[in-house]
Amino acid sequence: MKYREVEYTVIQGMGRQLWKWGFVLENKALTGQAATKVEAVADAERAIDKALVPRKLKLVRSERDR
Repeated sequence: MKYREVEYTVIQGMGRQLWKWGFVLENKALTGQAATKVEAVADAERAIDKALVPRKLKLVRSERDR
C-alpha cells in the first residue's frame, strides 16, 4: 500500500485479532499492530504523518535580546 509516497505493508498476524503494519523511512523501520485491518491501516498512516512532520525548532533567546 502507499500513503503520501511512502510504501507500507499491512499483514494478518497469527490469529484473527492481530494485524501488523510497517514501513521504512530514512533507513528507520517503524512497525506496529492493531486488532483489525482498518485500525492497522489508520495507525500506519498516522505514523507516516507523524514521521513526515518536520522537526520543530525551539528558539533560544540570546543574552543580547534579553
